[in-house]
This record gives sequence, C-alpha cells and structure tokens, in this order.
Amino acid sequence: MKNTATPPPSRETFGGPNRILHADDCLNVLNDTMAIQTESVDLIYLDPPFNSKGHYNLPFKSKDISVKPVSAFTDTWKWGEHQDATFRKLEENQSTQPIAQIIDVARRIEGPAIKLRLDAYLVNMAERLYAMRRVIKPSGSIYLHCDQVASHYLKALMDVIFGKENFRNDVIWSYGLGGSSKRYYSRKHDNILFYAMGDDYTFNKPQVPATSQLMKGQMKGATDVWPIPSLNNMSKERLGYPTQKPLELLERIVLASTVEGQLVLDPFCGCGTTLQAAEKHGRRWIGIDVARFSVGLVKNRQLRNFKDQISNEDIRVLGIPETVKQARELASTDKFEFEKWVCGHIGAEGMFHRPGTKGPDGGVDGVVKFFPLRESIKEHYAIVQVKGGNVTPDSVRALEATVNRYNASAGIMVCFGNQMTTVENNRSKETFTDLTKRDFPFIQGLSVEDMLSDGKMPVLPNLMRMVDDKFTPAEGAAPATLI
Repeated sequence: MKNTATPPPSRETFGGPNRILHADDCLNVLNDTMAIQTESVDLIYLDPPFNSKGHYNLPFKSKDISVKPVSAFTDTWKWGEHQDATFRKLEENQSTQPIAQIIDVARRIEGPAIKLRLDAYLVNMAERLYAMRRVIKPSGSIYLHCDQVASHYLKALMDVIFGKENFRNDVIWSYGLGGSSKRYYSRKHDNILFYAMGDDYTFNKPQVPATSQLMKGQMKGATDVWPIPSLNNMSKERLGYPTQKPLELLERIVLASTVEGQLVLDPFCGCGTTLQAAEKHGRRWIGIDVARFSVGLVKNRQLRNFKDQISNEDIRVLGIPETVKQARELASTDKFEFEKWVCGHIGAEGMFHRPGTKGPDGGVDGVVKFFPLRESIKEHYAIVQVKGGNVTPDSVRALEATVNRYNASAGIMVCFGNQMTTVENNRSKETFTDLTKRDFPFIQGLSVEDMLSDGKMPVLPNLMRMVDDKFTPAEGAAPATLI
C-alpha cells in the first residue's frame, strides 16, 4: 500500500483516456478491449441497481394529477433466456463455478415461486463485475455501493471475483434521512464494499473531525462509518435524478484511492457525481450509463461546473447521435429515446410526459431550471418540447398554452432545421426581462443542427452551475434572472 504524503505529480505527466462517456450497457463497454484497455483503471466506483424491486422516475412536480412520470430505470429482475445461458456458462467454466454456486444458494433460499428473482439480479451483476476485473489495475481499487437487500450475496461475489484477501472494508454510509418504522429499526445506511488489488494500492486516509462524544479522542482519520447527509429535495446539488449521491461522499472515495492524473471509472454513472468529483480533483474519468438521458445530463453538468477547464470538444460521448443524420435515424426509430437524448443534451433535469399517453400534459418532454441570483434562490422553469418530425402551427401555439398552464417562465421547441420556419412564424413574440433589463424570448426554437454543430443551447437568463455549494452564473449568462 502506498500513502501519498507528498503532493501528487502534475496532471501533465499522465496520459491516457480522459473525459469519455458511453451511452451503453456497461457490459458491452467492459468487454470491449478497444473501449477500455486491460488493467488500465485505477479506481472503479459503482452504484448499480440494488434489487430494490422498485421503479425510479425522473420527477417534475406538478399539481396536475394527469402528469405521468417517466421511468429512469426499473430495478426489478426476472429469469429469462439470457440469465439461463449466462448461468450455464458460469457453471461450465471451472474458474467461475463458485459464482454459479453463490447464485444457486440465493435461488434455493428464495424458492422457485418468487416472481421477481434475486438469482436473476445476481446473474446480471456477476457478469458485469467479472468484466470489471479485466480493466482494473493490479494496484487499483473498487468500491461497490449497495444496501442490505443483497449486500451479503454481493460480498460473496466480490470475494470470488476480486479475491477475499483483497477485501478492505464494509464502509457504512450513514445518511440520516428517510422514513421510520414502528416494526423494525429505521434503515438509515447503505453499504460500500471496498476492495484493493494487491498490496501496492493507493490509500490516502481521509482526515475528518470526530462527530460524536463516543469517537472523540480516537479519530486520526475516517473510520468505516461515514456520517454524510443524503440529498434532500431542497439540496442545491439535486438534479432530479432518483438515486443521486452527495458529492462529499464521492470526493472522499476519489481522494482516498487515487492521486492526481489517475483514471476513475463509473460503469453506472447516473447523473455523474463520481465524474464531477474526479474532474474537480484532477483525475481522468470514464463514465458509462445505459440511458441516453443520463449521459447527456452528465456532459451538461461537467461543462457547467468546469467551464474554465473544459469545453464541449473535451468530452467525448459515444453511443448517442453525433451527426444530424444519426439524430434523424434515432427520431424515426425511437421517438421516446430521441426525446430523452435531446433533453439530456440541453440539460433538462426531468421529464414527465410519456409519449403516446392521453391527457392535457401532452407535449411536455422536459424542463430546464434557472435561478435568480439572490440569497433566497427560487427555481424558474422553461418547458421543453421535442419534435422529431413535422412541427405544425398548432403544436407551437400549444407549447405556449402548456407554459402558461404550468406557470413556467418560458418554452423551448427543439426540432430539425427544416421545421424552424414554422416555429418562428407561429411562436409568441413576447419577451421577459431579467434584473439587468436584458430581454429573453418567452417562446423560442432550437434546431438539432445548431445544437450539434455549433453547440447552441437555450437562451435563458441565468443557467446556473454549482461549485463548492455556491451558485455562480454559467458562461454567457446574465448575472441575474427574472423574479
């Protein structure tokens, strides 16, 4: 084990991949030796599905009961042909037979009549963890974030795949928030399984103050219990992603197990907190998420938070449209995924309309938040409508009506360039003014072509970025917004 008491080397002394996002199943990327080289990653942090048997949505709060949430991901698992084939492969390979045995134990404990099956979850986790073993360095570390539902089974899988001798800690993240029960002790923590490969791994033990009378006098560094508050609904960090973790938690992990310039991988990157921590502290990073919306959100988040360090060209995104032709193909083959991709790309933090559903919420595909620059920060919203095909005059006028119905501040129509004339000819020419007397369009259009080729974004008073818990204006934004 190496403890870096001296300052880390300059970032310029490190080469290798950096600032890469994959919109794909992490299993595909991890098994691709061209995407991630063997034994190239210094730190893996993963916050995968927990087998919670729940559905997680991208929220947008509204009093209208017709508003329907859109699923971010579903944490339910069923046994199918893929699971059956993978399980047989694990059984047939002598080196992976212990993995199959662990899965079989879970199957026997739960019984065959269970509809949502733990063994199916473990099969999917096992093949991804096994693929991660290829990319981690002999001196690297991996942190698996989980909870009590399946942590004991995941610990057994990790012991087999990464070596039980490499287990270092079962870190308890004590987050404090959440409900209580009269029938059992309130569940207020997650588990983070920490493994370090070999003996030459990096470990900079965090120095934190004692948080209770019990611990006073004995904490030269962090223990394996981390009292870090989770993000409540009023948190400045919150982006609307259902399982978002606090930046402080990921900073502690990144700083403890890497030095400047080393490579951090998050194969379930969600809204990108791990990658924000990595960028903030001079680490290289790769993020993977199966959702196009998440990948777009992560890129937007990094560009807002680190505008002085990186530009649009510095982040490479794979698996989403990079050309207008690819965008048109996505729009024609999967309307919903096209909408999610656009919303993520422009930084819409939540969606609440499911295409094809009926009701007065039609045409609302996302919302972009902006804030007045004052001590008491009140959110304002611009409603986003995405059109992958024809735009009619009625649809432009309907956007204005929707903005008024939800008491939003503005509306944005995103479409292809050949439809922009319809938007311009039929949109309201009203404007609103921020505190600097700068005018902004109440209804505006944004073409996919401009979005891709010129990096254009919606024109709003004060898109904000958050650095070190303080809001500051994004690049090009006015210093204050409409009250």
